[in-house]
Amino acid sequence: MILEEGKSFEKEELVQELMELVFEKAEKESKKKPIHGLAKYLSIKLMENFQFSIDINTFTRYYKGYILNEGGKQSPTDDILNTLCKYLGHKDFKDFETKIECEIVKKSLRKEISDQEEKYRKMVSICLVVGVLLLGTLSFFISKYYKKNCMIWVDDHYEKIRCSGLENERKLDEMVLLKMKEIKRPLQCEREMWYDKTDNEVTFFTYRGEHPVNGKELKPVTEHICEKYILEPRDSILSNTNLDTIR
Repeated sequence: MILEEGKSFEKEELVQELMELVFEKAEKESKKKPIHGLAKYLSIKLMENFQFSIDINTFTRYYKGYILNEGGKQSPTDDILNTLCKYLGHKDFKDFETKIECEIVKKSLRKEISDQEEKYRKMVSICLVVGVLLLGTLSFFISKYYKKNCMIWVDDHYEKIRCSGLENERKLDEMVLLKMKEIKRPLQCEREMWYDKTDNEVTFFTYRGEHPVNGKELKPVTEHICEKYILEPRDSILSNTNLDTIR
C-alpha cells in the first residue's frame, strides 16, 4: 500500500503499511515465499532478536488479512506493533509513524522537484527548437537581403554589392569579379585580350564575356585590332615624344 499525500494517516492505514514492509523484509531475508515459511521465520527472528513471542498462526493470520486480503484483519496489540517496528529498525510504532510521514513528505518533495525538472527540460527543449528556427530564419534573411550576391562595375573593375536593383547591377560571378578588368591605354597586345567598339571608341578588357556597361558581347583582340588600336597609337605617341625631346 502507498499512503497518499495530504491524507490523514489513520492507524489502520499505518498498520497496513507496517505489515507490508515487515513481510517484504522477511521475504528478502529468508528467501521464502510460502505463508507458513515466512510466519515461522518471523516468529523465530523476533524471539531471537527481541525476546518477544508471536506464534506462527498469528503471523499467518496477519499475512492473509493484510497481504492477501483474505478474511478480516486482526488488529495487533501495541506491544506487537512496537516489536514489528523494531524489526524494521524503528524505536517503536510512534517513531515508525513519524518517519513514514516524513518519508511521504520527502517523496512529495522529490516528485515536485522531478516535475519541475521535467518542465524545465521541456522548456529548454522548446527554447532550443525555437532558437534553431529563429536562427535559420535569420540566416535566410541575412543571406537573402544582406549577403553581397551581386556586383557592379566601378571605374575599371567589378565590386561586390548587396543586390538592390541598381542599374548595371549583375548577379555575382566570382570568376568575372576576379578576372574582368579594363585595360586603359594598352602598350602591347596580350594573348588573352577582349575588346568592344562602340561609337568609334575601342575599350579593352582582360576577360571575356559581356561589356560591363553596355552589355555587348566582347570580342577577342585580332592582329588587325591590335595593330590599329594598340600598336599604331603607341608608336605615334612614342614618335611624338621623341620629336619633342629633339626640339
